[in-house]
Amino acid sequence: MKSFFASMNLARAILPLSVIGSIALAAFGWSRSRRLTELREHRDVNMPRLAEQVVALGHRHTQLTQARTGENLQGETNLQSYIYKIAGMDRVEVGNLDMTPSRAQPSKGVEDEKYRIKPAERERSFKRSTIANFLFSLEQQSRRVKVTDIKIEVAQKRLKPHEIPDDSWTFEAEVTSRQRVE
Repeated sequence: MKSFFASMNLARAILPLSVIGSIALAAFGWSRSRRLTELREHRDVNMPRLAEQVVALGHRHTQLTQARTGENLQGETNLQSYIYKIAGMDRVEVGNLDMTPSRAQPSKGVEDEKYRIKPAERERSFKRSTIANFLFSLEQQSRRVKVTDIKIEVAQKRLKPHEIPDDSWTFEAEVTSRQRVE
């Protein structure tokens, strides 16, 4: 043994290290193989039940998200900021608005908050699809907001009766949010 270490060189050092390394790797591989077998058995037993739970939780999440969006419970308590948010959405983009607020009590315990909406710039015109998307989005994003009055006019002021107008329109609308008052 003394002669083995006395004449030690790189080749003789690699031999015992590789034997020790291969034993360690074999032990590690065997333990990982056992763990993989346990996980596969666990997967086969529990996976169907877990998949059903994930699907049920996904449906519940979708319902809660739709309810939150439908009620607009995202911190928007002010009707004016809600209207501005909708006005800036994609495919709406009506820009700056002139809004006139009013309140009414049609019956006891009920209050209507109304806003008369029109473009801030009088000469600004929109396509009919843009106006329709804006008014539709106002009602779609919240169950409490309804468009109660619409006035759409051709943006071209001097049209002859036989002329067909361009697709440029101006609008004025009124939205109402009805709430209970105590």
